[in-house]
Amino acid sequence: MRLQLVNLLLFSDKRKNFLLLLAEGPKSIGEALIELQVPRISFLPQVKKLKEEGIIVQDGDMYRLSLIGEILVNKARPLVDAAGVFESDEFFWSQRKLDVVPFHLLKRIGELKGCCPVEPGITHGFDSFPDIVENFSEPAEVMMLFSYFHPHIPSFLLSVAKKGVELKLVFLRVVFERFAKDFHNEAEQILKQENSSVFVLDASAQETPALIAVSDHTLILGLFNKKGRFDGQYLKGSEPSALYWGKELFDHYMGEATEISSM
Repeated sequence: MRLQLVNLLLFSDKRKNFLLLLAEGPKSIGEALIELQVPRISFLPQVKKLKEEGIIVQDGDMYRLSLIGEILVNKARPLVDAAGVFESDEFFWSQRKLDVVPFHLLKRIGELKGCCPVEPGITHGFDSFPDIVENFSEPAEVMMLFSYFHPHIPSFLLSVAKKGVELKLVFLRVVFERFAKDFHNEAEQILKQENSSVFVLDASAQETPALIAVSDHTLILGLFNKKGRFDGQYLKGSEPSALYWGKELFDHYMGEATEISSM
């Protein structure tokens, strides 16, 4: 890819957004102006540049990607999506411990587009659990990993399990041991539920995310900060690509864990 083409693709938001729009299908200038919310006087010169370089093609009043344009946009999209994820909150991402995410998923971090960093409100302090309770009480399937202990975990998980929700749980061993010791009855009841699967992971908290919670409609991802603490901030999203990414991350850790069936 010539540097000039790289510049055309990435170094102008108007050109970049127009190309991503055309990836969805042909558009007229009028349609593009409405969807992109840009002034005509500054937009038309960018369209002309893309047309002169053969990245887009004009058919009457409609514009579409050329074959070269389709190839370039498909190659550039992962980079654009990844940049968008990190730009959503640069401070949040700069403070997260990202090496607990497998590299093949880090390369696809753009799939988390649409996810927003969330910091619990003052009334909940560093408590992300109200959001979990709100979003994970009724789905058909729930997958959760906990690398820290929260006193609401036992009763909440038992209530979900009793609803017949397909529940897959991964705990760090130290977390499960505390669960089993201090909330023995709840742990035993969860293990007895046919729709529940419980796994124990032999790892340190520094080697895993703090929290993974994913269902058919919500992803909540908590990552320890670079000091090794879970400061209560987490990522939340509902885009299909983010849910799929979150399930892959959960499956990675579940695959390293050992299933248990009794106390």
